[in-house]
Amino acid sequence: MNAHTLALTCAIGAGWLSFNTLVIVGYCFVCKREALGLGERNSFWLTVAGKRDKTSAVPSAIPPRSPSGQKPIEERVPMDLPEQEEQFLEEPIGKPEEVPTHVFYVMFQQPSIELNQKVQLVLDKWDAYFDAELKIYVALGVTPQNPLRIANAYPPGLMPTEEVFQQEDHLLGGVSIILNKPKRKRGFDKVQLGKMVELSEELAALGGALLDEERQPASRKTFRDITGG
Repeated sequence: MNAHTLALTCAIGAGWLSFNTLVIVGYCFVCKREALGLGERNSFWLTVAGKRDKTSAVPSAIPPRSPSGQKPIEERVPMDLPEQEEQFLEEPIGKPEEVPTHVFYVMFQQPSIELNQKVQLVLDKWDAYFDAELKIYVALGVTPQNPLRIANAYPPGLMPTEEVFQQEDHLLGGVSIILNKPKRKRGFDKVQLGKMVELSEELAALGGALLDEERQPASRKTFRDITGG
């Protein structure tokens, strides 16, 4: 091999070695960029975009605007509801209708145990029973749907039960005989009105004064006005 060929061979070998060295250095540089997260061109902007996505995921304090085709809530909800509620509350509540009644009072002049015994006998004769809820005695008469009621009249209060009827702590100073006014004075309703007068007179015969609903002495005219006969 002459000198010219040897020089050419060395030049080619040096060039090849330089090329391989350049490739190795470039490969190492690329690997280092990838290790640092800079291997891709848009990696920095992708990182920033990710942060923006996380920020936008937080709900905004400003409520979204309603669609243009939908009215605001103030226009869709009627604003006169409080006024309607006030009108409803101002409506008066109807009271239970009071039932008109006929009333006789029998006022005893000398209350005593003996008088209580006689009153109890009269109540037994009329099959009167004690109403534990109303604390009065009830005699059905001929119209059970509208019975006669016997209550304590003087002083106004409750009637004694059968167990204590003959005790000194429950002496009767008077009783009231009550009957709801029937709508028509005919048939059994008219008979029941006569029963009311009869019971009142029977109790007054024990030693008491018979008074009308105005606390005035009852007369035959009073009885006729009630019975209609």
